[in-house]
Amino acid sequence: MISCNPRKQNKREVNSYHDKMNAMASYILLLLSQAFLLASCENETSTPLGPSKKIEKKVQEIAQEKNIPSMAVQVYSQESPVDFDYHHKEVKSQQLYGIGSATKLLSAVLIFKRVEQQQLSLDDKIIDRVPAMAHIEGIENVTVKHLLNHTSGLADYTKNPKWIESVTAGNAPKTFEEKLALIGDGAAPTRTFSYSNSNFVVLEKVVEALSGMSFEEAFNDFYQDLGLSTITMGSNQAELQAFYAETSSTSANVSHWEEHYGFDGGAYATPAELEKFLQMLFISRSILSTNSITQMQDWIPMQPSIPIGSSSISEYGLGIMKLEYEGKTYLGHFGGTLKYQSFVFFDDENKVGVSMVTNCSGRHYNNVFFQELVPAVLDEL
Repeated sequence: MISCNPRKQNKREVNSYHDKMNAMASYILLLLSQAFLLASCENETSTPLGPSKKIEKKVQEIAQEKNIPSMAVQVYSQESPVDFDYHHKEVKSQQLYGIGSATKLLSAVLIFKRVEQQQLSLDDKIIDRVPAMAHIEGIENVTVKHLLNHTSGLADYTKNPKWIESVTAGNAPKTFEEKLALIGDGAAPTRTFSYSNSNFVVLEKVVEALSGMSFEEAFNDFYQDLGLSTITMGSNQAELQAFYAETSSTSANVSHWEEHYGFDGGAYATPAELEKFLQMLFISRSILSTNSITQMQDWIPMQPSIPIGSSSISEYGLGIMKLEYEGKTYLGHFGGTLKYQSFVFFDDENKVGVSMVTNCSGRHYNNVFFQELVPAVLDEL
């Protein structure tokens, strides 16, 4: 039925008009809010991550995917510094890590300081400092330099099958005499590189002869005097966790394994302190003179080389390694024990330091660390 009252008809038309306008306004507001939300999302996703955040993101993704227990990354850089820690949810967080053979760089620096102080010469004969090695054939020709650049010909005590058996059994050799018994009876110094932990075990005895104290005390005093007190050797780190895996599906807690290294791989440090060490060594030159750092870079070819992503560490100096990576030159040392891995290197031209540490080892973890995690950092620098 159609109404004949014009007032009621007009009122209905007005109300209908207002309803339509309110509906349209709500629709417009809805469209505007959706457009704003879409624009915000686009801005969020289109804003590129800086190098620091990209490094953190890539490292965390790899660590989670490959079940890395714990690791830490420190990058000294004016443009993109990084300070990043990661640990698996089932593993305790830790700040201190064993650095394995990166200890050799720290020990070589200590040796060079003795040379600067004229307490020692690179050409000094080892037999004059360590008479306990007199029974080793050819030792009379071995010098300090031969030990530093792994050309002494001394066999590596850690390659002796008895060593790995003793480590896993919990009675690894601790003393110089016990390790000396695993070395063998020959030395043939040449210009040919042959990596041997025994070289730096002998350097421990050289430092003891010079200082009149244990090599651990000499090492700790040296770095404490430099203000690097978390770089230590010989302290009990039994509470730290460590893991070992030959394959991606097997990972064992090997915290109880005892390796008992010294100058060859026994230092512990925080990555932040390692970065401070690199800055003092290469930037401020407050530890060694420029001349000493140049002497350390007396390069010989490394065989075998150590693959790092698409490149490799292929040259060795006097306690120091060289890595050419994507047109950049990094100086430092890697580390790998049965429990830990480390990468401590410095790009002197661009003033960029990289310190990476992790509490895991074995074929699986070694491959992940050197072929995935380290390249993930270096690729962004």
